[in-house]
Amino acid sequence: MSNDETKGATTADPRTIGTAPGMFRVTAILAGSAMFVLIVEMVLKYAMSNDALARWSPVHGLIFMAFAVATANLGFKIGWPVGRMVLTILLACIPFVAFVEERRVVREVTPLTT
Repeated sequence: MSNDETKGATTADPRTIGTAPGMFRVTAILAGSAMFVLIVEMVLKYAMSNDALARWSPVHGLIFMAFAVATANLGFKIGWPVGRMVLTILLACIPFVAFVEERRVVREVTPLTT
């Protein structure tokens, strides 16, 4: 991460940030977990011709949209550039990476809330 990306974050007012880190954290964990269920759903559907989780895709989509909104909310509140927000959302599309990115963002943002 470049120095320009962290500049806005260091000047954020803790009162302005509010519950944004918590919402980001919850939605990131949900989106990462939902990704695994989606993978199981795809394996069941395409490898085993089983539609047991056929309705999971729209649910996963809603969870991911909530994650994208929470990412944008946090990003705008702490002064991230739009590219950083987009990168965070794109990284969540890779299994396991959503959890890694969540931990990194929480570590970065936690000092700003105190």
